[in-house]
Amino acid sequence: MNDKQKSMSDNGNDQPSGMTELMYRYATSADLTLKEAKARLREGAYLRTAAETLARFCGVAEGDPALLKKRVVDLLRESDPSQKKDSIEKKVRNWVNKNAQVISRDSALQLAFALHLTVSDAEDMLRRLCGEGFHWRDAQDIVWLFALEHGMDYQGACDLSSHMALAVKEAGKTEDDTQTMTENIRQQVGRLRTVKELEAFLTEMAPHLGSLHNTAYRLFMDFMDLLRSARMDDDLPEERKMPAREIVVTYLYNNLIPRSRRTKGEKAIDNLVKDAISRDIQQNWPDEYALARMANREIDVTRKVLILLFLACDGGETEYGDFSDVSAEDIFEDTYARLSSMLSDCGFAPLDSRTPFDWMVLYCMVADDSVSIDENIPRFLSEIFKAPESDGEE
Repeated sequence: MNDKQKSMSDNGNDQPSGMTELMYRYATSADLTLKEAKARLREGAYLRTAAETLARFCGVAEGDPALLKKRVVDLLRESDPSQKKDSIEKKVRNWVNKNAQVISRDSALQLAFALHLTVSDAEDMLRRLCGEGFHWRDAQDIVWLFALEHGMDYQGACDLSSHMALAVKEAGKTEDDTQTMTENIRQQVGRLRTVKELEAFLTEMAPHLGSLHNTAYRLFMDFMDLLRSARMDDDLPEERKMPAREIVVTYLYNNLIPRSRRTKGEKAIDNLVKDAISRDIQQNWPDEYALARMANREIDVTRKVLILLFLACDGGETEYGDFSDVSAEDIFEDTYARLSSMLSDCGFAPLDSRTPFDWMVLYCMVADDSVSIDENIPRFLSEIFKAPESDGEE
């Protein structure tokens, strides 16, 4: 590892602080009514911006956008002198001035190398800037991880990636082997010490590598099978299996998610806040078509879908299920721990009280039992997407 690399995790950044801590306390307060919860969420709606994350990792004060832009532009130019200065400056201005929440993964990776981040910090930055960290079964990501771990610069990592991509292509067509799990690959990659060992590993494992999340897919299928089963509802005949179109309505509350644009009559400022909230909650909310594509491995299982299915099944019969005798007082902590463990094992970001969807999840998990959680979610969605004209006091 490069001697200049220093992990940021030593500073306790995984603990809630500032606005994050405040929103976490609001979300997990059992005293908040639905109306109060909605008001707190809207009052405190401040989505984490790309500029905030960039400032944190670049060591620049958030209140100095000019210095942040200069710092990021310099990092990108130094790591890849072939890029045009005007193009870089325009890109960085858009990130900082327009309150962007995400940036391209290629740019985030380039910055990770330019900042000489550890693998852990690079993954943290990617999750904040792109919504997802490294995928340990993806051949290209394995190369990025190897390069970071061995202190390579960005140009060297790009050259290595191109060389390894050719080696993997010559080794044969890759396919998503659902039996190859991330943790197995992670352990093997951690033992690689030389470029020669890396190439041998990638060419040998090529048929078993893929871009889709296998652990998440296995859990997705387990949850879906359980929801289809008559065991989930005593009113269903034993032989009947619930189709996906009923699952998205019954357990994923698809009928409560508006699919049209906001009402024109809302005030401009209120629009911005509501849009920030509703867009984050509504974005990529699963429908029957999305679930079918995930089941057929046409698209990857999303973090949002996995969280919703986990809550619908309370972890189901997987290793993240509720098999212990937990008191009512400990329901939240137990559910939170099991959900966090699942997200971590699948390579997804942990719950973040600064994002509206995650805040909703935290709020709805404050319950006496899993049935109450199931009841909290549709009540919350009905309240947050209530029509403006009926948004007043009842």
